[in-house]
Amino acid sequence: MRLRWLVPFVPALFLTLVPPARAADPRPSSAPDKRALALEHAHQGLDAYRAGRFEEAYEHFREAQALFPAPTLLVHMARCQRRLGNVVEAKALYGEVLAQRLPDNAPPPFVEAHHNAESELAEMQAKLATDETTAVRPAPVPFQGSILPGAIALGASAMGLGVGVVTGAMSMVKVSDLRSRCQGDHCAPADRTTADQARTLGTVSTAAFVVGGVAAAAGVLLIVLRPAGKARATMGAVKDPRVSVGIGRADFEFRY
Repeated sequence: MRLRWLVPFVPALFLTLVPPARAADPRPSSAPDKRALALEHAHQGLDAYRAGRFEEAYEHFREAQALFPAPTLLVHMARCQRRLGNVVEAKALYGEVLAQRLPDNAPPPFVEAHHNAESELAEMQAKLATDETTAVRPAPVPFQGSILPGAIALGASAMGLGVGVVTGAMSMVKVSDLRSRCQGDHCAPADRTTADQARTLGTVSTAAFVVGGVAAAAGVLLIVLRPAGKARATMGAVKDPRVSVGIGRADFEFRY
Protein backbone atom coordinates (compact mmCIF):
# COMPACT_ATOMS: atom_id res chain seq x y z
CA MET A 1 0.00 0.00 0.00
CA ARG A 2 1.34 3.45 -0.94
CA LEU A 3 0.98 5.33 2.32
CA ARG A 4 4.28 7.22 2.14
CA TRP A 5 2.94 10.15 0.15
CA LEU A 6 -0.09 11.02 2.24
CA VAL A 7 1.70 12.30 5.34
CA PRO A 8 4.06 14.88 3.75
CA PHE A 9 1.33 16.20 1.47
CA VAL A 10 -1.50 16.42 4.00
CA PRO A 11 -0.95 20.13 4.69
CA ALA A 12 -0.83 20.91 0.96
CA LEU A 13 -3.89 18.73 0.47
CA PHE A 14 -6.02 20.91 2.68
CA LEU A 15 -4.59 24.21 1.42
CA THR A 16 -4.88 23.68 -2.33
CA LEU A 17 -8.01 21.63 -3.05
CA VAL A 18 -10.60 23.51 -1.06
CA PRO A 19 -13.82 23.95 -3.10
CA PRO A 20 -14.72 27.53 -4.08
CA ALA A 21 -17.65 27.56 -1.67
CA ARG A 22 -15.36 26.82 1.23
CA ALA A 23 -12.79 29.34 0.02
CA ALA A 24 -15.49 32.00 0.24
CA ASP A 25 -16.58 30.85 3.70
CA PRO A 26 -18.04 33.88 5.56
CA ARG A 27 -16.36 32.57 8.69
CA PRO A 28 -12.65 32.51 7.79
CA SER A 29 -11.70 32.44 11.43
CA SER A 30 -12.95 28.83 11.67
CA ALA A 31 -10.88 27.57 8.72
CA PRO A 32 -7.64 27.01 10.69
CA ASP A 33 -9.50 24.99 13.27
CA LYS A 34 -11.14 22.86 10.58
CA ARG A 35 -7.80 22.41 8.84
CA ALA A 36 -6.09 21.31 12.03
CA LEU A 37 -8.92 18.92 12.89
CA ALA A 38 -8.89 17.43 9.38
CA LEU A 39 -5.12 16.98 9.54
CA GLU A 40 -5.46 15.24 12.91
CA HIS A 41 -8.09 12.88 11.54
CA ALA A 42 -5.87 12.10 8.54
CA HIS A 43 -2.91 11.18 10.75
CA GLN A 44 -5.11 9.08 13.06
CA GLY A 45 -6.57 7.35 10.02
CA LEU A 46 -3.08 6.46 8.78
CA ASP A 47 -2.11 5.04 12.16
CA ALA A 48 -5.28 2.95 12.37
CA TYR A 49 -4.82 1.71 8.78
CA ARG A 50 -1.26 0.60 9.42
CA ALA A 51 -2.47 -1.22 12.55
CA GLY A 52 -5.16 -3.06 10.59
CA ARG A 53 -8.09 -1.23 12.23
CA PHE A 54 -9.79 -0.49 8.95
CA GLU A 55 -13.20 0.52 10.30
CA GLU A 56 -11.60 3.07 12.61
CA ALA A 57 -9.32 4.29 9.82
CA TYR A 58 -12.27 4.75 7.49
CA GLU A 59 -14.12 6.89 10.01
CA HIS A 60 -11.09 9.16 10.46
CA PHE A 61 -10.60 9.55 6.71
CA ARG A 62 -14.30 10.23 6.31
CA GLU A 63 -14.20 12.95 8.95
CA ALA A 64 -11.19 14.54 7.27
CA GLN A 65 -12.88 14.34 3.86
CA ALA A 66 -15.98 16.04 5.26
CA LEU A 67 -13.84 18.94 6.51
CA PHE A 68 -11.50 19.34 3.49
CA PRO A 69 -12.27 17.03 0.50
CA ALA A 70 -9.30 15.55 -1.34
CA PRO A 71 -8.82 12.55 -3.69
CA THR A 72 -6.06 11.16 -1.47
CA LEU A 73 -8.56 10.73 1.35
CA LEU A 74 -11.10 9.12 -0.96
CA VAL A 75 -8.51 6.58 -2.12
CA HIS A 76 -7.74 5.67 1.47
CA MET A 77 -11.44 5.38 2.25
CA ALA A 78 -11.78 3.02 -0.73
CA ARG A 79 -8.85 0.94 0.50
CA CYS A 80 -10.44 0.61 3.92
CA GLN A 81 -13.72 -0.56 2.41
CA ARG A 82 -11.83 -2.99 0.20
CA ARG A 83 -10.01 -4.45 3.19
CA LEU A 84 -13.34 -4.77 4.99
CA GLY A 85 -14.77 -6.71 2.05
CA ASN A 86 -17.22 -3.99 1.06
CA VAL A 87 -16.69 -4.22 -2.68
CA VAL A 88 -19.61 -2.02 -3.75
CA GLU A 89 -18.59 0.81 -1.43
CA ALA A 90 -14.95 0.58 -2.52
CA LYS A 91 -15.88 0.73 -6.21
CA ALA A 92 -18.08 3.78 -5.58
CA LEU A 93 -15.26 5.63 -3.81
CA TYR A 94 -12.75 4.80 -6.54
CA GLY A 95 -15.31 5.98 -9.08
CA GLU A 96 -15.76 9.24 -7.20
CA VAL A 97 -12.03 9.90 -7.45
CA LEU A 98 -11.96 9.13 -11.17
CA ALA A 99 -14.99 11.34 -11.78
CA GLN A 100 -13.13 14.39 -10.50
CA ARG A 101 -11.27 16.38 -13.12
CA LEU A 102 -7.93 17.56 -11.80
CA PRO A 103 -6.64 21.00 -12.83
CA ASP A 104 -3.38 21.24 -14.74
CA ASN A 105 -1.61 22.55 -11.66
CA ALA A 106 -2.88 19.81 -9.34
CA PRO A 107 -0.37 18.73 -6.67
CA PRO A 108 1.52 15.51 -7.44
CA PRO A 109 -0.18 13.59 -4.57
CA PHE A 110 -3.59 14.23 -6.14
CA VAL A 111 -2.38 13.12 -9.56
CA GLU A 112 -0.92 9.99 -8.00
CA ALA A 113 -4.18 9.39 -6.11
CA HIS A 114 -6.06 9.54 -9.42
CA HIS A 115 -3.67 6.99 -10.96
CA ASN A 116 -3.90 4.76 -7.87
CA ALA A 117 -7.68 4.82 -7.99
CA GLU A 118 -7.63 3.79 -11.65
CA SER A 119 -5.14 0.94 -11.19
CA GLU A 120 -6.60 -0.36 -7.93
CA LEU A 121 -10.14 -0.34 -9.31
CA ALA A 122 -8.99 -2.29 -12.38
CA GLU A 123 -7.13 -4.76 -10.14
CA MET A 124 -10.19 -5.24 -7.93
CA GLN A 125 -12.50 -5.80 -10.91
CA ALA A 126 -10.08 -8.32 -12.43
CA LYS A 127 -9.94 -10.24 -9.17
CA LEU A 128 -13.73 -10.26 -8.89
CA ALA A 129 -14.00 -11.61 -12.44
CA THR A 130 -11.47 -14.34 -11.63
CA ASP A 131 -13.33 -15.30 -8.46
CA GLU A 132 -16.63 -15.54 -10.35
CA THR A 133 -15.05 -17.75 -13.02
CA THR A 134 -13.59 -20.03 -10.35
CA ALA A 135 -16.91 -20.23 -8.53
CA VAL A 136 -18.82 -21.45 -11.59
CA ARG A 137 -16.10 -23.81 -12.80
CA PRO A 138 -17.36 -27.41 -12.61
CA ALA A 139 -15.69 -29.60 -10.05
CA PRO A 140 -13.27 -32.15 -11.53
CA VAL A 141 -14.61 -35.66 -11.82
CA PRO A 142 -12.87 -37.82 -9.21
CA PHE A 143 -10.68 -40.57 -10.59
CA GLN A 144 -12.36 -43.96 -10.35
CA GLY A 145 -10.12 -46.88 -9.49
CA SER A 146 -10.28 -50.30 -11.09
CA ILE A 147 -13.02 -52.78 -10.17
CA LEU A 148 -10.65 -55.68 -10.85
CA PRO A 149 -9.73 -56.29 -7.18
CA GLY A 150 -13.41 -56.40 -6.28
CA ALA A 151 -14.17 -58.74 -9.17
CA ILE A 152 -11.37 -61.08 -8.08
CA ALA A 153 -12.70 -61.09 -4.53
CA LEU A 154 -16.21 -61.88 -5.76
CA GLY A 155 -14.81 -64.71 -7.88
CA ALA A 156 -13.07 -66.16 -4.86
CA SER A 157 -16.32 -65.79 -2.95
CA ALA A 158 -18.18 -67.77 -5.59
CA MET A 159 -15.59 -70.52 -5.43
CA GLY A 160 -15.73 -70.64 -1.63
CA LEU A 161 -19.51 -70.76 -1.56
CA GLY A 162 -19.47 -73.45 -4.27
CA VAL A 163 -17.11 -75.59 -2.24
CA GLY A 164 -19.30 -75.06 0.80
CA VAL A 165 -22.41 -76.18 -1.08
CA VAL A 166 -20.74 -79.28 -2.55
CA THR A 167 -19.06 -80.46 0.65
CA GLY A 168 -22.17 -79.68 2.64
CA ALA A 169 -24.25 -81.80 0.28
CA MET A 170 -21.71 -84.65 0.49
CA SER A 171 -21.76 -84.47 4.28
CA MET A 172 -25.55 -84.59 4.35
CA VAL A 173 -25.56 -87.67 2.06
CA LYS A 174 -23.18 -89.52 4.34
CA VAL A 175 -25.16 -88.52 7.44
CA SER A 176 -28.36 -89.73 5.80
CA ASP A 177 -26.67 -93.03 4.90
CA LEU A 178 -25.48 -93.50 8.47
CA ARG A 179 -28.94 -92.84 9.88
CA SER A 180 -30.41 -95.47 7.59
CA ARG A 181 -27.96 -98.13 8.87
CA CYS A 182 -27.65 -97.13 12.50
CA GLN A 183 -30.16 -97.80 15.23
CA GLY A 184 -30.58 -94.59 17.17
CA ASP A 185 -27.14 -93.44 18.26
CA HIS A 186 -25.56 -96.89 17.92
CA CYS A 187 -23.65 -97.62 14.71
CA ALA A 188 -21.51 -100.54 13.67
CA PRO A 189 -17.73 -100.14 14.05
CA ALA A 190 -17.41 -100.32 10.25
CA ASP A 191 -19.42 -97.06 9.96
CA ARG A 192 -16.91 -95.08 12.04
CA THR A 193 -14.97 -94.10 8.91
CA THR A 194 -18.13 -92.85 7.23
CA ALA A 195 -19.00 -90.80 10.31
CA ASP A 196 -15.54 -89.22 10.36
CA GLN A 197 -15.84 -88.37 6.68
CA ALA A 198 -19.25 -86.78 7.21
CA ARG A 199 -17.88 -84.74 10.09
CA THR A 200 -14.87 -83.58 8.07
CA LEU A 201 -17.02 -82.62 5.09
CA GLY A 202 -19.30 -80.62 7.39
CA THR A 203 -16.33 -78.75 8.83
CA VAL A 204 -14.97 -78.01 5.35
CA SER A 205 -18.41 -76.82 4.24
CA THR A 206 -18.71 -74.41 7.17
CA ALA A 207 -15.19 -73.04 6.61
CA ALA A 208 -15.85 -72.61 2.87
CA PHE A 209 -19.05 -70.67 3.58
CA VAL A 210 -17.20 -68.37 5.98
CA VAL A 211 -14.38 -67.73 3.51
CA GLY A 212 -16.86 -67.19 0.69
CA GLY A 213 -18.89 -64.77 2.78
CA VAL A 214 -15.86 -62.72 3.77
CA ALA A 215 -14.65 -62.64 0.16
CA ALA A 216 -18.09 -61.50 -0.98
CA ALA A 217 -18.11 -58.67 1.57
CA ALA A 218 -14.60 -57.63 0.57
CA GLY A 219 -15.54 -57.71 -3.11
CA VAL A 220 -18.53 -55.43 -2.63
CA LEU A 221 -16.45 -53.04 -0.53
CA LEU A 222 -13.67 -52.91 -3.12
CA ILE A 223 -16.11 -52.20 -5.93
CA VAL A 224 -17.78 -49.41 -3.97
CA LEU A 225 -14.57 -47.74 -2.77
CA ARG A 226 -12.50 -48.40 -5.91
CA PRO A 227 -8.85 -48.85 -4.87
CA ALA A 228 -6.65 -45.86 -5.76
CA GLY A 229 -9.76 -43.78 -6.37
CA LYS A 230 -12.80 -42.39 -4.64
CA ALA A 231 -16.32 -43.60 -4.24
CA ARG A 232 -18.72 -42.53 -6.95
CA ALA A 233 -20.07 -39.02 -6.35
CA THR A 234 -23.62 -40.17 -7.06
CA MET A 235 -23.42 -42.73 -4.30
CA GLY A 236 -21.94 -40.52 -1.63
CA ALA A 237 -19.33 -41.42 0.92
CA VAL A 238 -19.48 -44.86 2.48
CA LYS A 239 -19.76 -44.75 6.25
CA ASP A 240 -19.46 -47.42 8.94
CA PRO A 241 -18.86 -50.54 6.81
CA ARG A 242 -19.63 -53.66 8.87
CA VAL A 243 -18.97 -57.32 8.13
CA SER A 244 -20.78 -60.05 10.04
CA VAL A 245 -19.83 -63.70 9.52
CA GLY A 246 -21.62 -66.73 10.88
CA ILE A 247 -21.89 -70.42 10.16
CA GLY A 248 -22.96 -70.75 6.57
CA ARG A 249 -23.54 -67.00 6.10
CA ALA A 250 -21.81 -63.63 5.83
CA ASP A 251 -23.44 -60.21 5.97
CA PHE A 252 -22.02 -56.92 4.74
CA GLU A 253 -23.63 -53.64 5.84
CA PHE A 254 -22.76 -50.01 5.15
CA ARG A 255 -24.53 -46.67 4.91
CA TYR A 256 -24.06 -43.41 2.98
